[in-house]
Amino acid sequence: NISQAVCPLPEPEESMETLIARDEKYRKILKVIRIIYGLTGIVLAIRGIVRKSPYESLLPLATLLLIPGLSLSRRLFGWKGGWQLETYIYLFSYLGWSLGGAAAFYVLLPGYDKVIHCLSGVFLGILALAFYEMLERRHSKEGANPATGCFFVFFASMAVAGLFELGEYVTSPIIGRDLQNVHGTGVGDTMVDMFVCLLGTLVVNFLMIRNIRGKHDPFTDAVRVFAAQNASE
Repeated sequence: NISQAVCPLPEPEESMETLIARDEKYRKILKVIRIIYGLTGIVLAIRGIVRKSPYESLLPLATLLLIPGLSLSRRLFGWKGGWQLETYIYLFSYLGWSLGGAAAFYVLLPGYDKVIHCLSGVFLGILALAFYEMLERRHSKEGANPATGCFFVFFASMAVAGLFELGEYVTSPIIGRDLQNVHGTGVGDTMVDMFVCLLGTLVVNFLMIRNIRGKHDPFTDAVRVFAAQNASE
């Protein structure tokens, strides 16, 4: 059929039941991830104590707060499901907080901070999209406004990127570390960080548009499952 070749039919929509079933599989994966995440923090904290460094011992211990923090959030807000989304939270925190900060990958590996800042745009965009879906789009994407969603994701992600840089600037003199490399590069490093975060944010906007048009990917599927189970009534 020539018309179908020129204008192919949309892909069949996956049911929410299918997506929820897939999300439930991540519940078992999360148990392993939590153990690895927790053990990494404990090992790095012990290393810091052996080195007699308050910074290297307290920062790894601080990463452990994520575990009870997520559990408490579920209880306080009554969130259901979202195991795939929580997996992404742990993976990003592990790369950025545990390895980047506590294990000093930001210092040891040139360019590692740029990779994490770019991923932060993706990660923050996904979280912003999850809350947008939950609060505005209710249980489905029907009637969603792509422009509104993209603007929400864009400004939420970029706002957090700016706040993060401000936080680094304020805490540098407190912990005695030049987190922004101000002495070496001035404000250039900060600007590059925010630009790569912008790149990651735009990736999520692209994925959101694809999802509204019936396409699927692991990130937006995770968002839809979380939103569907926690949408405001």
